[in-house]
Amino acid sequence: MTFSRILVPLDGSRLAEAVLPAACSIAEKLGARLLLVHVLEREAPVTVHGEPHLRGADDASAYLEEHAIPLRRRGLTVEVHVHERPVTDVAAARAARTHELAADLIAMCAHGRSNLRTQLIGSIAERILRGGSVPILLRTVRRPGGASFELRKLLVPIDFGHDVDTALAAARTLATPYRAELVLLAAPEPPPPPTARLLPETTALTRQYELDNLRHRLAELARQLPADLDLQTIVADASPTDAILDATESLPADLILLVTHAHAGLSNWYDPSIVQRLMRRPDLTLLLIRES
Repeated sequence: MTFSRILVPLDGSRLAEAVLPAACSIAEKLGARLLLVHVLEREAPVTVHGEPHLRGADDASAYLEEHAIPLRRRGLTVEVHVHERPVTDVAAARAARTHELAADLIAMCAHGRSNLRTQLIGSIAERILRGGSVPILLRTVRRPGGASFELRKLLVPIDFGHDVDTALAAARTLATPYRAELVLLAAPEPPPPPTARLLPETTALTRQYELDNLRHRLAELARQLPADLDLQTIVADASPTDAILDATESLPADLILLVTHAHAGLSNWYDPSIVQRLMRRPDLTLLLIRES
């Protein structure tokens, strides 16, 4: 998996701009091109996130260039694109621009207190994930001006029922140039309801078997990765949701990579609420990838 064209939608707010440190860092490490994009909104509000809203093509072009110039001075390749025809559905227009510009990663920001259902489901990120194979880099921030990005630990929850190869390919792409520690996390799937009626001894033996099996499978995955990769494997005796939340804090994780279903949204290995709960945490970065 490669990330060579990173699209960053900007609306004039500091909140949207807070994703730039992560997008620029990845672009520098991977030699990728940054695509700064603004979509004009029909009957746009006067303010967005409490700041003046970009309302005209000239203002939008000047604003994007103002951000592009210092990035080019850093040696980054930057394009600016303004969708000049005002639209009602900004999310749909941004999704369309993602594909028109052949972007292979889109970087966006969300407020750390937002509910993911209003921020992601039914919005640009969900539409892009459903409509194509473009991964979404989502950042949460509490204070936009203080957002920075450094990838030291990359957490990858592994769901053996889904596209493990895609997860590992993306993980290698990012962990290698950053020399980051790659942490593979596995946890037993939630048992079906009838399991609760088993005898305690049987339940304990079954649980131990599941944990041992996960350790074996993670070890097999580890052997497939480059020997010089800094790697840690964790098998958690907890629900997948609790395991991800705990690992996010205890490592702590600078980036969490989650694989999604092509049609059903987030993988059912972990409760979709896990992403909602993660997105409420400030200064966190998620990479959502649709499985092949």
